[in-house]
Amino acid sequence: MKYAIAISLLVALSTGSGAALAAEHKHAMNHAASAATKAMPLNDGVVKKVDMQNGKVTLQHGDIANVMPAMTMSYRVKKTQQLEPIHAGDKVRFAMDKLGDDYVVTHIEVAR
Repeated sequence: MKYAIAISLLVALSTGSGAALAAEHKHAMNHAASAATKAMPLNDGVVKKVDMQNGKVTLQHGDIANVMPAMTMSYRVKKTQQLEPIHAGDKVRFAMDKLGDDYVVTHIEVAR
């Protein structure tokens, strides 16, 4: 009898934990979708330098409305493999997000 109660309690706890994990996962997915819809639009720039080893790209860009003035600056790239087709002198379109105090390029492509 004690064994059956223990098994019933274990099943109830694991089912509740599963539901809690599913709810937490759903919340995280909703948060990620919300953040994606708030992502910055694509901006135009010119590549000055590509640093594959450190996952950085130096971009010269115009004003980015409500974010920063025109400048030339090195940015970390979220997915380094996006830099493979990019070369110094390329005109690019890029998006970035703020992570802490830094801006990170989340998307970059050669302008067509």
